[in-house]
Amino acid sequence: MVRQLPLLGAVSRVVRRAVRRQVSQERLPDAQIEVLRTVEAHPGIGTRAVAERLQLVPNTVSTIVGDLVRAGLLRRARDRSDRRAARLYLTEEAVARLKAWVAAGDEVLSTALLLLDEADRRALERAMPALRRLLDVLDEADGGDGEREGDRGGEPAHGASPRGTTSGRSEPGSRSTSASTP
Repeated sequence: MVRQLPLLGAVSRVVRRAVRRQVSQERLPDAQIEVLRTVEAHPGIGTRAVAERLQLVPNTVSTIVGDLVRAGLLRRARDRSDRRAARLYLTEEAVARLKAWVAAGDEVLSTALLLLDEADRRALERAMPALRRLLDVLDEADGGDGEREGDRGGEPAHGASPRGTTSGRSEPGSRSTSASTP
């Protein structure tokens, strides 16, 4: 079974590539996408909390956040209770991009699933709860909090496996994942 796990990352990569071909927006590095997804799931989150959730080095996330702010995809706001802290929010452009990526991913995955026979589609659907439980067990064993960005029910395959290959975690001191979008 362990030898079959790379299939999950491979499926995610193929879907991600197909989505990137469909979405005409400027391509973002996977690490930036993961930060956007984290902020989407937790509006007002701080940079350090993003780093903890993604298990990245805080200064790496700080650099990514700065790039996203300059690109007009993230907005920093001072925390009202602690003026030293900044809270992160998606801009309208970021919301639109994430929505376009999810729609493209839905289309890619739906089209591919239609090419499978009914038995394969049912088998994949039945496997999802077990894969989510496996992810929870692995996350717990790894010291995670059980909350993963990209683990939103109904999200297409480009976000369905929050851990695996390089969803932007190729930086030193980071872990790898397969949850990513274009």
